[in-house]
Amino acid sequence: MATFKNPVVTCDKCGKDFKLKQNRLKIEIVKENIERTYFKCPKCKHKFIVMYKDQEIKENLKKMDNIKVQIQKSINEKKNTKKLIGRYEELYYNNLEISEKYKSLYGR
Repeated sequence: MATFKNPVVTCDKCGKDFKLKQNRLKIEIVKENIERTYFKCPKCKHKFIVMYKDQEIKENLKKMDNIKVQIQKSINEKKNTKKLIGRYEELYYNNLEISEKYKSLYGR
């Protein structure tokens, strides 16, 4: 899993700046096998959807983690990473497409 670096975000609703810490992220089940990850502004409680995950997205994320390891190994061995990066991007954009579908069905 990727490292979370606590970015500062600005609430679109009230304008408050705050650090998006890992413990602010919440997960709720919206339908069988579909999770919604979100956070709320600490001031006005406006809800921001980060992503939706289903089984396909979870599997893609695991594959992406493995590809990152392979890319690093290839870089260390001075091998070409173009195919690995292409596969990673394919999975990434597939996940975005799936998540967008759920956002239109279950809310942004």
